[in-house]
Amino acid sequence: MRNNDDKDALRKSAENLLNSGRYSEAAAVYGRLVEQYPEEESFLLAQAWAYHDNGQRDEAIVCFEKLFAGELKRKVFTGFAFDELVRLYREGGQYDRLVSICRQAVEAQPEEPPLIRELGCAFLTAGMADEAVEIFEKMTGLEPDAPELFCLLGDALVAAGRLDSAEEAYRQAITLDPEEAARFCQRLANDLAEIGELGRAEEMLNRSLEARADDPLCLIRLAEIQVRQLRCEEAKRSTEAAAAFNPRFAAVYYNRLGRALADAGRHREAVEIFDRAIALEQGNAFYYLYQAQSYEKLNLPEQAEEARRKAESLSPAQKK
Repeated sequence: MRNNDDKDALRKSAENLLNSGRYSEAAAVYGRLVEQYPEEESFLLAQAWAYHDNGQRDEAIVCFEKLFAGELKRKVFTGFAFDELVRLYREGGQYDRLVSICRQAVEAQPEEPPLIRELGCAFLTAGMADEAVEIFEKMTGLEPDAPELFCLLGDALVAAGRLDSAEEAYRQAITLDPEEAARFCQRLANDLAEIGELGRAEEMLNRSLEARADDPLCLIRLAEIQVRQLRCEEAKRSTEAAAAFNPRFAAVYYNRLGRALADAGRHREAVEIFDRAIALEQGNAFYYLYQAQSYEKLNLPEQAEEARRKAESLSPAQKK
């Protein structure tokens, strides 16, 4: 009886510390509970979250890794600690550890497609494109009616430099789910743009527009690709078309075009486009600040200072 009373008292103490935001102290109390009652995983889980909420990421990972080790031994793989570790490793760029735990999970549960898929995604994130291709080729063979798997295969093939095969994988995805053709084409376009295949990316965006001509986000993405190809007049027309389809967000679209022009070193055109954004949304301080940066690149300090003054004149409630 005394043992249960002590346990309840410690648990309540830890909960009270958590509720008052004293996460480090709560973690210490949960640590005592873990030592005294190692068979109760809920205490270790609570300690992990206390560390996490206190910003002690490494300590939280140690707890989740202990929980994950327990998950691997069970016949029914719950995967809660696994999911948290996947998230934490991705956020922290710890891709070797990400691949390692995904391998362990698949070895423990080799018949679980979600775990196999997670391993493929881990390979892709870690830059192990050939390994990712192998995983997703196997998965599409086992599930030939799953369009998302063909998209993942296409993503891996792009990363591996096998662009024709990547397009074929996405064509298969579109065949399986024609209603998602526009989205799939944009997804492949983003992959291609990331590796500098701008011509192919533009082609895929145009295919997306064939499926859905009134998609303003596709049009502004096309504009950004056109800027990178130094086809700025075409980019302006694409942005104007996006604004016409969705006038409510026209300022946002012109701002995106302005930033794309600035990134491409076309600061004079960027200044003009930021003027359009400002005219449509004068209360957005960021538009003035981006314009000030372009004025500086043009060696126009007076105009840059004026743009900054306008940004600073906006109240905090207006700044977005």
